[in-house]
Amino acid sequence: MSFEVQDCAANSVRLQTAILLYGSDHGNLSYATIHPVDVPSADASPVIRAGRPADSTSLKEVCASLISSARIRSGLLADNVLSIGLEHVVWWSRPGKRTYFFNCREAEGVVSVGKRGGTAPAPGLIFVAKEQSLWVYAVKGDARPTLDTPLFHAPFMNVWDNSKVCLGSMPLPDATLAESVVKWEKSFWESNFSHPNHPKPLNYKGGIHQFCIDLLDGKFKDKYPERVLRPIKGLTLGAVIDHFDGIK
Repeated sequence: MSFEVQDCAANSVRLQTAILLYGSDHGNLSYATIHPVDVPSADASPVIRAGRPADSTSLKEVCASLISSARIRSGLLADNVLSIGLEHVVWWSRPGKRTYFFNCREAEGVVSVGKRGGTAPAPGLIFVAKEQSLWVYAVKGDARPTLDTPLFHAPFMNVWDNSKVCLGSMPLPDATLAESVVKWEKSFWESNFSHPNHPKPLNYKGGIHQFCIDLLDGKFKDKYPERVLRPIKGLTLGAVIDHFDGIK
């Protein structure tokens, strides 16, 4: 077996350590050992020496070293970025005016916002991007959210009741890095809202279509009516971050 290491820092690397993983025949890993490795010469086979049990501290040290080497340092994080994981990023969008685009089918006898667009208020939002998926939640107020901030259903079409966005043909960024949040948010707002995915995304007489019509018609002027937001029982920003970090 052969492979090539591309080191962006242009440093030379050599084989130093081996981690051996042990598990049952069913594939469940239950034990690990860490071993120093000797490489006598360029033409000789590496020799794995006697090792030691791998406890949580030693494994964390190995992972921290790898993560530090792989991290791209590109300056300070923007103040709207709330959390960054190995595979996801969480950020906050302040409440304010947004441009909405709708392309909804119209049916006889059924209220529909139809095909139209316009600028109108939007509530504060929490976005989570992971791999090629996007989630969105609503928050009240204009203060930067904390771990204890309660979350609400996003009052939009194209969002499922688990807060995951139905992406359709939405153009997506190539990565879920802190510097890509602007592109993710741009893709969300520049796509058409076309159909409700949630049975009740907000509390409003007439439902989501009537609300969107009133929103575009200027009924709520310069401030989003937070009274229509529906709470997600017991869900906070901290719980969402823990979920995406894999913390039970």
